[in-house]
Amino acid sequence: MKSYVLLCGLCYVLFLLLALPTLKFSTASAASPDKASASATHPDTDGTTRTEPPAELPDTPEAVFRVLDASANVVYTFTERDFLIYTVAAELPASYPPEALKAQAVAAYTYYTYQKTRHAAGVEGADFSDVPGDFPSSYTSDALKKRWGDQYEHYLQKIADAVDAVAGEMILYEGKPIFAAYHSCNSGVTETAKTVWGVDYPYLQSVASSGDTLSPKYTSTVTISDKNFAAAFPSLNLTGDASGWINGSPSVSAAGTVTAITIGGKTYTGREVRTALGLRSACFTVTYGKDGFTFTVKGYGHGVGMSQYGAKELADRGFTYEEILKHYYTGVAIQQSSN
Repeated sequence: MKSYVLLCGLCYVLFLLLALPTLKFSTASAASPDKASASATHPDTDGTTRTEPPAELPDTPEAVFRVLDASANVVYTFTERDFLIYTVAAELPASYPPEALKAQAVAAYTYYTYQKTRHAAGVEGADFSDVPGDFPSSYTSDALKKRWGDQYEHYLQKIADAVDAVAGEMILYEGKPIFAAYHSCNSGVTETAKTVWGVDYPYLQSVASSGDTLSPKYTSTVTISDKNFAAAFPSLNLTGDASGWINGSPSVSAAGTVTAITIGGKTYTGREVRTALGLRSACFTVTYGKDGFTFTVKGYGHGVGMSQYGAKELADRGFTYEEILKHYYTGVAIQQSSN
């Protein structure tokens, strides 16, 4: 009888020892079947067992933009989605129609991807630094709440919906992201890149943008005193009768941009004069009177590529974001990026 009991006990112990490895494997498989089947175990030299990582590739980290705040020499990191939401909010009024917001989102994504892949910001880890002038203070929830007040939730959702609707879409020319320049508004016709920057991009050509004439920023007038005008050009010896400081009539492009103007015997581009005097654009005329030099300016910005106000007008007329983008960028395709 004792022998029988001992034999039964021995069989029970052997059953437990044989079952334990099977139980352990089953538990691991149930918890994470892919990882368990892709893992392998190997004995180390000290007799312990180590587990290798799963053979499958790790999850791809969320794409980001690393943005340099040049004034503080600090790099900020945003997910692409957050960066685009803040950028669209910084570039356009949230009251603009959804198709205009979508067009801006695609243009901004293309523009900053182009910058990311072609230009170094000068600080290790940064993708670019060319962002709206109020960066980084405007790229916060608190800044948007202050701007939008009780419309914060509504406007944030509206812009997020526009960004999400076109997520990953990019403007391509011959299969590559374009230099997707954009501006606030123009003279009623966009300008060519060659006129403004001296570089010809086949997709940045002059196109009609008649809706810009309706923009509240379409025209502006600035009068600059003789003293302030002379101070803006310190390399010139501007003395005597100020009415003769500007020599002859400026040369202008078909879109109205001043391409050459002679001041004190030296020729400047309209872009240089705009920078020196703080004008809204390089599309201007100038007269002289008792109060100084009066500049009548059309448009706001460099005038190249997509007009933001023009995009609003086209969206109001029923154009889709793709139609808006293809109007302002010549010969392009709108496609999902492969990034």
